[in-house]
Amino acid sequence: MDTASAKSELRKIINSQRPQSSIGLFEQLQRLAKKTDATKIASYSPLENEPDLKSFNDWAAESSSLYFPRVVHDKLEFAQEPLRAGKFKIMEPTGSAILSSDLDLILVPALAADFLGNRLGKGKGFYDRWLENVASTNIFAVVFDSEVLELVPNDPHDKKVNGIVTPTRLIAI
Repeated sequence: MDTASAKSELRKIINSQRPQSSIGLFEQLQRLAKKTDATKIASYSPLENEPDLKSFNDWAAESSSLYFPRVVHDKLEFAQEPLRAGKFKIMEPTGSAILSSDLDLILVPALAADFLGNRLGKGKGFYDRWLENVASTNIFAVVFDSEVLELVPNDPHDKKVNGIVTPTRLIAI
């Protein structure tokens, strides 16, 4: 099976098993933010079937500077609130954009991630294109526990993460 087919099949399987419990995720994310001394955090507004970041985002907005992604043409950028529904019906910020080099911690959505830092996204490549120019060592995929796999199908253009956060653990890569 080629990589594109393997990714497509894995996306179907994972989406059929979502959502799962996010209990404990807030504590893991809070622990990560404190461990990295993050004052400028890139997060995202989760969709209904994604791990629930709402409590963490509320906490981070009070204790740090919190940034959310938005799509501008075919590129991703991060900015602060207020949020409004964007192109893909995802809540997007309306504030001024921040340089990726100014972010201390970057949380990225994923359908799966592995111990080598490979992450399976939704297939549109927004995060992969954005991560091409990000030098941070604090890029973490957020997934449910069952979505940490031995190996995620990947292509050379797929950008790796430095860690994984689940409701029960932090995994450094």
